[in-house]
Amino acid sequence: MGELIMMPLRNAAKENKAVDNTGGLDLTVWKRAPRERTAAYFPTYSAVSKAIQTAMRGWVREWFNANREILLRPNSAYGVLVYICTHPFSGKPTNMFTYDIQQTEAVDRAFASAACKLGRELRSLDTTDMAWLKREHYFAYRSKAVMRHVIKNRRIFYRMLNVETMLMDALLKFALIDIPELGMDASLVILRRVFNTQLHRFSAEFDLSERSEELLRIATEALATKMANDSVVSLPLAA
Repeated sequence: MGELIMMPLRNAAKENKAVDNTGGLDLTVWKRAPRERTAAYFPTYSAVSKAIQTAMRGWVREWFNANREILLRPNSAYGVLVYICTHPFSGKPTNMFTYDIQQTEAVDRAFASAACKLGRELRSLDTTDMAWLKREHYFAYRSKAVMRHVIKNRRIFYRMLNVETMLMDALLKFALIDIPELGMDASLVILRRVFNTQLHRFSAEFDLSERSEELLRIATEALATKMANDSVVSLPLAA
């Protein structure tokens, strides 16, 4: 009799490919992500969204600190500064996970959160090597003037907030629609494409698209951590 050759299962191959595509990170956790209308849906995706927003603010601050020449262009710098000062949106049950620029209440919350920190942010800026007329744009007592400027000229700020919304919408579509309908591999292609596009659009000053894989890792780790913590909490107590 001929030797029996065991062919690898197709599904197993796909599982392995999903892991290998991003440096060994197990992306299959997205197959177990909470569905809509379940108790875990809002708190889980809210945690993922906050992780993404926190990372984005960290990257923008990193770029800002490395490219201080933007301070010579206050009209651009103001929008970036206000964005950095916003708190990550905690979410609003049951399906609002970012500062949606179509929602007046959400935008007001974004501006209010930034206003609380902006004076301290301005005080931390080192502008000693700038001409006086440029330095005065960043004095701490001007925080209200900076806020008024961005509120009146919202394009840069809105662009950043809208990208966060588009990124989160893409993740929700990935987990809830694309994976069940298209499978993991095809869904990852779509998600990565959206991540690249949106991170490229985030700012006219810099390109964050090189952070796409890092953002996917951060979102996946946030999902896995939240699900693991929730499963521990839900375990019954020993008798």
